[in-house]
Amino acid sequence: MDFFEYSTIAFQFVDTDKWFVPFIVGGLCFAIVYIFQSVGLFVIAGNEGYKNRWMAFVPFLNTYYLGVCAQKNRAFKSVDTRYLSLAAAILEALLVAGYIVLYVAQFKLLDAGCIYEVQSENSYGYIITEYVLRGVPMNLLWAAWCFECLNLYILTWVDLIFLALQVFVLSAFFQTFAAKRYFLFTITSVLFPIQGILIFILRNNRGMNYREFMRREQERQYRVYQQYYRQNQGSDPYGQNGYQGGNYGDPYSGENSSYGGNSGGSDPFS
Repeated sequence: MDFFEYSTIAFQFVDTDKWFVPFIVGGLCFAIVYIFQSVGLFVIAGNEGYKNRWMAFVPFLNTYYLGVCAQKNRAFKSVDTRYLSLAAAILEALLVAGYIVLYVAQFKLLDAGCIYEVQSENSYGYIITEYVLRGVPMNLLWAAWCFECLNLYILTWVDLIFLALQVFVLSAFFQTFAAKRYFLFTITSVLFPIQGILIFILRNNRGMNYREFMRREQERQYRVYQQYYRQNQGSDPYGQNGYQGGNYGDPYSGENSSYGGNSGGSDPFS
């Protein structure tokens, strides 16, 4: 899926009439990040002792292998992360196939001259560009259906489900190998197609259970608090107990009263 994201970005910045140039640029960017991710997963799997490390280099299977490397943590208590990553890999394969069909259909319609650009101005003065179909021949009705329905009603919803699964899988993966910053790494990987670089950066980290990690962190903080408490003998941070001593007696007692109480400590309002 990252290939299509890179290609879409390239379409916005590459000023050329050759349609294949953005795909070449997107393909090169995708290949670089993909190599980083594959090498990172391969090294992580070796450090953790997981089998079938070759999956790290195979498209779609490497999405499943993310769940294999993240199996020390679960997105849900009763669901193994490997099942979520398997479902994500299947949806990713379906999405890639669907987008390939969609692009082929668009190019067929462009070659036949069936796609027209229509510009209109909205109430705010902005120019809106829309693409409509006209004069579609019978042999390209399937392409017209793909152009108008495939992306809007099928691929968009499948992509949303894939995105949700990707969040769960990446969250479990980064909880395993970047526990302190797992949320930042997960959001960054979802918003930007650079998860391969992040995985490569974490390749030498050892996996851990996130709940065990949080328990150890709480114990460490508690030990630090106990040590501080013993060093200060249970006093306040200024080296003395602010609620003991003659200067901080009962304000209503006669001995230390600042309200003019009598020496017998009776009611100051008597």
